[in-house]
Amino acid sequence: MRRQGGSTLIELLTVIAITGILVAVAVPGAAATRRAFAGHSAARKLALVLRTAQACAQERGCNVRVSVAEDGAYLVQEVPADESGIVTPLAEGQLGAGVHTNYPGGVLEFGPRGWPCLPGASSPRAGSFTIGEGSGGPAVVVQLAGCVRCT
Repeated sequence: MRRQGGSTLIELLTVIAITGILVAVAVPGAAATRRAFAGHSAARKLALVLRTAQACAQERGCNVRVSVAEDGAYLVQEVPADESGIVTPLAEGQLGAGVHTNYPGGVLEFGPRGWPCLPGASSPRAGSFTIGEGSGGPAVVVQLAGCVRCT
């Protein structure tokens, strides 16, 4: 009689058990890495939105308001200098991650010189936006002189 090559049931179960252990260890780590990359991507996108709004305010010589909701939705609007009250939407979108900020209501305006301030105010106001849950996530800092940077 010739012996046939193959695997026994015990060998097959051992391979399945080892694969299951490796998957159980790797999947949570991969999910955490994916969340971290998503947070950094959202921070870079928010910094780009803020810089674009700042450049638009300087180019047009008007105030540009940026509103960022806690769920990551943002809205960029041109605010008229006159009393017409007609606000022109410029951009809107989703960052893909939650956002916490020290700007009241998640709203800031860039004036004609590019300085960040609170809506309706003229004095510069620095602040920050933290991406993700808690304070350990990536952040976008808006400095008093208007510099926008990711940390």
